[in-house]
Amino acid sequence: MNLALKTTGTFLLVVLLFGMMACSKSHLTVTQQIDLDKKAKAGLVAALVDLPPAGGSRPYPSQEVEKEAREIAQALVDQTRETNKDFKMNTSPKWHNVMIKMGSRKKGYCYQWVPELLKALPPQPMKYFERHWGGSFLSLGRENNAVIITKRSAPLETGLVYDAWRGVGRPFWIPVSQDKHYQWSERFNEIEILTGQAKVEAK
Repeated sequence: MNLALKTTGTFLLVVLLFGMMACSKSHLTVTQQIDLDKKAKAGLVAALVDLPPAGGSRPYPSQEVEKEAREIAQALVDQTRETNKDFKMNTSPKWHNVMIKMGSRKKGYCYQWVPELLKALPPQPMKYFERHWGGSFLSLGRENNAVIITKRSAPLETGLVYDAWRGVGRPFWIPVSQDKHYQWSERFNEIEILTGQAKVEAK
């Protein structure tokens, strides 16, 4: 058999298998989905509240901080679910990227997730928290983009990465300092985000 033909056949078989795996994923009931989202929001609120404030700042009122954290968590988790109705992400992040290139998915690259998530946050600066567009390994073949939340004026490395692309269309977060897979830097700051300057060209 021609080697090129054999290789092509193997690739198509892999594509078929992955497609079958994606289609065979069981769907959660509405009740199960609500329960999972409720747990995700509670966990995200706790993680946000625990973020350290900027050095030298006065202690924040705990009830007000928790209230703002709940607003952020609800916005991000709900927007993750809503966005994935369009992106239809149900396989690994890298395989989803392959599916986009093949034409079986239209969207869902990491840099496409970020603006969708950011638009769910308040359209003005928050009082106790600050949003950032984080980037890692830009233009190195391992690029990732994600929302990063810090306490107001706190360093990026003290923040929390919210990465629905890595979460396969589900809520996923990790402290910047504990993320062993990516080294994060600020790609766009809050002012650039709020004024519409935070844009990444399609690749």
